[in-house]
Amino acid sequence: MSSFKKRVPASQPKPPPATRVNPHSAQLLVSTGVPALDDVLGGGLPVGGVLLIEQDRQTGYSNTLLSYFASQAIAAGHKLCIVNTDRDVNLGSQLPGWAGVSRSASESGTSTGTEAEQSDATDKMQIAWRYQNLPRVDGSDADAQGRSEPSTDTPYCEKFDLSMRIPQGVIDRASIEIVDGDVISRAMSSMETKDGDMYTYVLDKISALINDGFSSLKPLPPNTERNILRIELRSLGSGFWRGSNPNAILKFLHGLRGLLRYSYAACVISFPAYLYEDAGVRLPIVRRIEHLCDAVIELESFEGSNATPSSTVAQQIKGEAAAASQEYHGFLHIHKLPRLNSLTASMGRLSLLHTGGGSANNLAFRLRRKKFSIETYHLPIEGGVTERRVPAKEESKTSRLPSGAGCGSTPGRKDPLEF
Repeated sequence: MSSFKKRVPASQPKPPPATRVNPHSAQLLVSTGVPALDDVLGGGLPVGGVLLIEQDRQTGYSNTLLSYFASQAIAAGHKLCIVNTDRDVNLGSQLPGWAGVSRSASESGTSTGTEAEQSDATDKMQIAWRYQNLPRVDGSDADAQGRSEPSTDTPYCEKFDLSMRIPQGVIDRASIEIVDGDVISRAMSSMETKDGDMYTYVLDKISALINDGFSSLKPLPPNTERNILRIELRSLGSGFWRGSNPNAILKFLHGLRGLLRYSYAACVISFPAYLYEDAGVRLPIVRRIEHLCDAVIELESFEGSNATPSSTVAQQIKGEAAAASQEYHGFLHIHKLPRLNSLTASMGRLSLLHTGGGSANNLAFRLRRKKFSIETYHLPIEGGVTERRVPAKEESKTSRLPSGAGCGSTPGRKDPLEF
């Protein structure tokens, strides 16, 4: 008599810290640091994907999103690579710190229990009991308060405060690779590169980082946990990026996407699309750049928009609406959503801000003192507070006037049209 033995499935490898699986496409996701942006992307940025942020003219809102992405990398314990060719990278003054930490505690890198209790009591919002278990887009958590360092359980998305800064000691202990203009210039002068092409050097640098423990094609040594590599490219395609030919950026993005597809890495790129315009019309290369990225969003601020003669009226309406509402700082346009391992984007099924796309894609952003938020844009009430309100006394006097009074006729006299 044969005995039956239960088949035990092989143990699954432990996922990297601060990651989650997309239930729609079974794709591994990482957080961008902004809960609302994660919601727009369908839960987060897919591992192996590229997010392109088209910069706005004359404003630095895209740099705020990049700073969130870098702070989330430090909070999650991920490897961070920052490439910035136009200026030096000073993370101590750019990265937002964890919420609920006083400035003195943030600078010293310590936090007391009293500060945690005070922050928790201040920031906790009293709401009806029936709404307490509903999902929140801001990703706030009482456990995230009163800490100068990320919690040990590595949450998927930390809560950050733009008025705070990460302690320098935490930044020094983090695994960060910074490639700025000086590093690239020295490397290109001492190494053999193709016609002084910065794109080739940066691509080789990223390839070396991926092969150093972040490639999905190479098994890890025993007793070694997987980790995530976060790549941040600032102002890609600006005047500081020197290429061998005008299409060098297309070759770079094609090679970068090929490297990321077989790696535990995610990339966020800021792109000055306004530099690729001719008489207010974007060049065809912008569309090709968007095609080589997995997700594309555009930030259009009210104060930084370029008002051409054909759009003067539209810009005036936007400005009046923004001034009347005094809430939003600009529009968020979604040009492309990530669709890795799927034919359709998962935003429509998983997003709370999903509005159907197309002309209904009415999302706006605002930058407060402590956080960056994305919300559904709505116009203010017609008239607003500038509308004249008739006092109750005047209203009662008007109601007691005889019929026809106030219309140019004499009281007590019949109108010629009355019978």
